Amino acid sequence: MSDYDYSMALTLTFIPYILVDLPSNLLMRKIGAGIYIPLLVTIWGLVTCLQGLVTNYKGLLVSRFFLGLVEGGLYPGTVLYLSTFYTRAELQLRIALFFGTICMAGVASGLLTYAIIKLDGHWGHPGWSWVFLIEGFVTSICGVVGFFILPSSIHKVKILSDEEKSFLVSRSEKICAPSLVSSPSTIKYPHKSTLSQVWEAFKSPHVIILNISQFACASNIFSLAYFTPTVVHTFGYSPTDTQLFTVPPFALGFIFLLGLSYCSDRHQARGLMAGMSAILSIIGFAIFYASGDEKVRYGSLFLSIPGAYGVTPCMTAWTADNSAPHVRKATALAFGTMVGNAGGLFSVWIFTLGHKPRYHLPTAINLAFGVVIVVCCVMNTLWLGYAQRKKVTSRNEILAKYTPSHTDGDEGTAKEGSQVHSSEQEMLSAQAWDHLGDQHPDFKYVY
Repeated sequence: MSDYDYSMALTLTFIPYILVDLPSNLLMRKIGAGIYIPLLVTIWGLVTCLQGLVTNYKGLLVSRFFLGLVEGGLYPGTVLYLSTFYTRAELQLRIALFFGTICMAGVASGLLTYAIIKLDGHWGHPGWSWVFLIEGFVTSICGVVGFFILPSSIHKVKILSDEEKSFLVSRSEKICAPSLVSSPSTIKYPHKSTLSQVWEAFKSPHVIILNISQFACASNIFSLAYFTPTVVHTFGYSPTDTQLFTVPPFALGFIFLLGLSYCSDRHQARGLMAGMSAILSIIGFAIFYASGDEKVRYGSLFLSIPGAYGVTPCMTAWTADNSAPHVRKATALAFGTMVGNAGGLFSVWIFTLGHKPRYHLPTAINLAFGVVIVVCCVMNTLWLGYAQRKKVTSRNEILAKYTPSHTDGDEGTAKEGSQVHSSEQEMLSAQAWDHLGDQHPDFKYVY
């Protein structure tokens, strides 16, 4: 298969990947995460198995299209799901544990491919076919198990007592009003339409800034994920040795992003940690670009891979932290994944059009994207600080629409009027949280 054919197959994965992100995130709440996420994983594994049975290029293109169709909603959906269970001080590390599997895939795929490819010829299947068959089968088994162990919400966690469930819900209420928690509120009020909430997410300045950085970050990550074996192979190693040499930098990347995410959670410093990680990747890409020594260029991967992979959990948690209510958060996370996958699509072609063995053009673009990420981190930190101060100083103006009108009556109706006023205030307060979401003066941005 030529580089062009390989890139075209990857392209057909990204197109449905991008298109399904938003509708998938909105659909998950209606179906229930405990059913929806395992279903995606199960079908994803089946499609992967079928990919191992293709016998021609057209079959590969079809399988890659359906792979993107079922895989697209998994990452944003899982992050949205995690955000309903964990507080801001816990979220990024959990995202990193999930996202880190992508980094570990770089480790596992190298080791597994090295072992599985030795099955070449068994039962009439080539070695590469066995890779997809075995990994797809294991994925489907994990999906089936998920139907039995994955709860849709805090209220459906069977191993928790009612007191423990109430405690977990109350932790969320310390950050968001009850109307912003995933459990339905008992207070009845006019909800803002789904389309309005979707639009609010799309036009939020901090979401736009983060999505610019998501494009750059995803482009760098997909470049490294898909083409590191190709780059290492240009150093003169055999195909099997190439797989083994890709393992150490990805293993270091996994350890790095966990440590970075722990610090980010503990200090609530999303922008600082993301910026530092991006700078590390910039140094790695700069060394790879400038050096002609194969050992030095290989060593640069130990900077560029951890640095690039460390940014994404920061950006994803930053988006989830500062987006509410549920529909707005679901949209913001899906929007970020859509833009990120567009960056992945871009990365596929810059390496295809790059010149072996130095890959100067794609490396220069990756380096520039690292700079873009740093700039976006600074911009978003400044914007969120400004927006937080503005919400506080304009509090009365922002909440004026949600303040009950109250006129004093005679003493005979004072008690009844007080009860009506209290009920109206409760309803308007819940409505304010639902309509304003993260723009509410009492919603504290993380930056």
